[in-house]
Amino acid sequence: MTIRSPFALFGRWTHSARSLTAFNLACVAGLCSVSAVMLWDMREDATRRTEITSRSLLQVLERDIARNIELYGLSLQAVVDGMKRPDVAQASPELRHMILFDRSATGLGFGFIMVMNATGDLVSSSQSITPRALNRADGEYFQYFIAHSDDGLHISPPAISRLTGQWVVMLSRRLSNPDGSFAGVVAGAIHLDYFRGLFAAAGVARIGTVTLYGPGGSILMREPFEQQLLGKSVAQQPSYQRILAHQDGSFVGPAMFGEGERRFVFTHVRDQPLQLSTAIPLADIYTDWWQKALILGGTVLALCGATIGLTWLFCCELNRRRAAEMATSALNVELEQLATTDGLTGLPNRRRFDEVLAQEWSRAVRTSQPLSLILLDADSFKGFNDRYGHQKGDEALELIARSMEAVISRSDDTGYRIGGEEFAVILPDTGEEGAKIVASRIQETVAGWKLPHASSKHEVLTVSCGVAQIPEGIAIEPAVLFCTADAALYEAKRLGRNCVRVSGSVGSDLRLVVGG
Repeated sequence: MTIRSPFALFGRWTHSARSLTAFNLACVAGLCSVSAVMLWDMREDATRRTEITSRSLLQVLERDIARNIELYGLSLQAVVDGMKRPDVAQASPELRHMILFDRSATGLGFGFIMVMNATGDLVSSSQSITPRALNRADGEYFQYFIAHSDDGLHISPPAISRLTGQWVVMLSRRLSNPDGSFAGVVAGAIHLDYFRGLFAAAGVARIGTVTLYGPGGSILMREPFEQQLLGKSVAQQPSYQRILAHQDGSFVGPAMFGEGERRFVFTHVRDQPLQLSTAIPLADIYTDWWQKALILGGTVLALCGATIGLTWLFCCELNRRRAAEMATSALNVELEQLATTDGLTGLPNRRRFDEVLAQEWSRAVRTSQPLSLILLDADSFKGFNDRYGHQKGDEALELIARSMEAVISRSDDTGYRIGGEEFAVILPDTGEEGAKIVASRIQETVAGWKLPHASSKHEVLTVSCGVAQIPEGIAIEPAVLFCTADAALYEAKRLGRNCVRVSGSVGSDLRLVVGG
């Protein structure tokens, strides 16, 4: 064996235009890759810093909001529990007011709490011992509890309060009679100014736009603050839909208001229908990064320009090679098809027949399903060729092939030309009776063409058919099935042709059943 020097191999390799081009491009690609990794890492670092800051802010806001909603929910639950006590209902107005509302409305931003009966009339309020005449049957929270027997805390979209004229978010719980029927609603308000103060205390002005979303995508608070956006729904915005799809995360999407894309970092407020998000314009995140990217990118681009010619030559060569490979692949497919297809009839040939029979045999044995085989043979075909010539003989074979295709209907059933005038049909999942029906139809179809055949006693072109089936539970070789069908075919020939004969199993072997 001759061992070549590494230097000789390298010299020979560099004399190839393609190899030299590849080497040059590899060097440039390496430089570009290193630069790209550096730029990408710098960009990701800017993204990470922004995301860490945003997440820290959202955690602070989420914790405070969730805690205050939980406290207010407990206050409402205390009122619900008090309303269930008979002694509270019988107490004086002053005592009932103290029992119901002594633990309520003590948190930051908490407003009033009111109790409504089943018709929506105000029956008790934390604002005064004697409640004013007010009916809130048309309120969203009231209609919600009429339609739902839910006894959990319900949060409504923001609205302007009829009592105070301020923007509030209503939290409510259902009052139920002992039998579970609707008895009214206990509702309380959180002023949206509470959220604005919370945002200011957390320093959200440093993080782009910070938004608190309420039920249905309504805006509860937004910083920078815009009064006209309070209560406006963004439920149909693509970015809000992505926020709803996950508990927390980050993504780049279109701005909720205005143009351009934003980097969103978001979280949900525990198990409440509230979401918090920060949205920062990409330009604000990557301003410094873009300056460094332009300098480094310009340098790399200048180096790449020196190899454009070689790269172009390489691409041309690669395209020519790809075209040649595609042509070779197509030719191989065509050759494979030619190798498994009968040129005269267009049916699969004997080679393909053997492959499919072996596959279907294995599947039938594995699944214990029947498998039937039909062998067909043109009757007195030598006499037909001698009298009418080989061209007419070829036409007769094509007629038989078309007759088989007309009868075979299932996609799994396939016909083959396996010899001169001999054909076969493989019928998976088909028993003897079904196979016999198919064979009879083929035989009748061929005879129905009434192609003259003076050398046959039937005076028209006919076929004889032999049918065999794999018996269930008996695993024999495919060759035995073929021989059994062939024996049935010869029996059909012996008994006068133009008929169908079926063979079956006897003992541990196969049996011959004469029929048809």
